[in-house]
Amino acid sequence: MDTQEAYAELGLDPSASDAQLKASWRRLVATWHPDRNAATDAGRRMQSINKAYQHIRQLRDGDGDADSESDSDSAASTSASSDESKAQAKAEAAQAETEATDTDAPGKTHVRKVRLSLEDAILGCTRTLRGHFTHRCGTCVGKGQRVLAQACSNCHGSGAVHKPALFGWLWNQEACADCGGDGRQRAACDACEGKGEKSVAYRRRVRFPAGMREGHVLSVPSTQHGELEIGLELQVEIEPHPFFVLDAEGVLRAEVPVNGYAWMAGRWVDVPTPDGMQQMRLNRDALVYRLAGQGAPAKPRGPRGDYLVKVLPVFPDPDDAATVAALDKLIETSSRAAVADDSLPLGEWQRQLKRWNASHKERGAA
Repeated sequence: MDTQEAYAELGLDPSASDAQLKASWRRLVATWHPDRNAATDAGRRMQSINKAYQHIRQLRDGDGDADSESDSDSAASTSASSDESKAQAKAEAAQAETEATDTDAPGKTHVRKVRLSLEDAILGCTRTLRGHFTHRCGTCVGKGQRVLAQACSNCHGSGAVHKPALFGWLWNQEACADCGGDGRQRAACDACEGKGEKSVAYRRRVRFPAGMREGHVLSVPSTQHGELEIGLELQVEIEPHPFFVLDAEGVLRAEVPVNGYAWMAGRWVDVPTPDGMQQMRLNRDALVYRLAGQGAPAKPRGPRGDYLVKVLPVFPDPDDAATVAALDKLIETSSRAAVADDSLPLGEWQRQLKRWNASHKERGAA
C-alpha cells in the first residue's frame, strides 16, 4: 500500500492534521469492526484500514519514505526507534479494534439518575436534561501528548541521559524522562490540551411516558455532540409524596381526614388526585371510595388504574363547652322534628314509650 492509497483508504487528503487522521481512523474502525458489521468483507476492510493508518503514522513519525518500504536495504537499516513506532501503531490499531465494542467507541451511552415526582411519573412529563460527559481523547488515545517527527531535545534522540554518581566522579545513564526512552520529541496534545480526556456538554429534551416506576430505565437515542454521538440511559427515581402511595400492585392510595359531621351528613369534600383537587361526595356507610381511572398506569404508556381514597372521620373534642352546647341544641332540634313526624322511627318510638310509661304509672298507683 503506497501513501496515496493509504490516504484514500481513510478518506483523507495528505494535508489532514494528526487529529483528523486519528478521528477518521477511529470512525472507520467503529464502523467496520466485525463485531459491529455483519458484512462479509468487514474483516478484510478492517485490515486495510489498520494497514493504511500504520503506513501514514510511520511516515509522519519520521520513518523515511513509506513508499520505499519494499526495498530490502532500507528495511535492514530501519532504526530501533522506527521499529518502536511501528509497534506502537500496531498496538494502537489492535486497541482500537477492542474499543470499537466498548464504551470508548464513537457512540457512547451516558448513564445518569433522574428524580421524578409521583404526579410526573403517573401522568408523564417532559424534562430538559443538561450535563457533561467526560471521555478519553481519541487524538492522543488518553496519553495527553503526541509524538513529533524529531529527536527529543533533552536526550538528543538517544533515549538516555547522564546522571552523576559518587559525588560527580562517575556518570550513569538512565532513561530520558521527557521522551520515555525512545528518543522522540513529545508535545502536549492540542485536542485535549495535554489532559488526555475531553469533556462534552450536552442538552437533551426528554419525554418520560406516563406510568414510570422506581427503577425503570429509559433509553434515549444518540445525538451528535461535537465529535461524539451520546445516548442517555436514564434510571428513574420517584420522590416520596405527602399524600399518595403507590403500592406493590400498582394501585394508588391515599388517606384523607374529613370532618366527622360532614361524613355523617353526606357532604361534598375536596380530595387530592394526580390531576389536581376534585370533589367527592361522602357516604356515612362507607370509608373507602374508588375513583375509577384516576390512579397510575399498570405499565408505561398503559391506561390508568383506579385510585382508592380512604376517609378518616374526625370528630371534635366532646369535652369542649362550645361543642357540647352545639350538640345539645342539635339533639333537641332533631328530637322535636322526629316526634312531629309520624313516619320517622324515632318519633314513633317516643310516642310508644310515652304511652307505656303512663300505663306503667297507672298500674303502680292501683
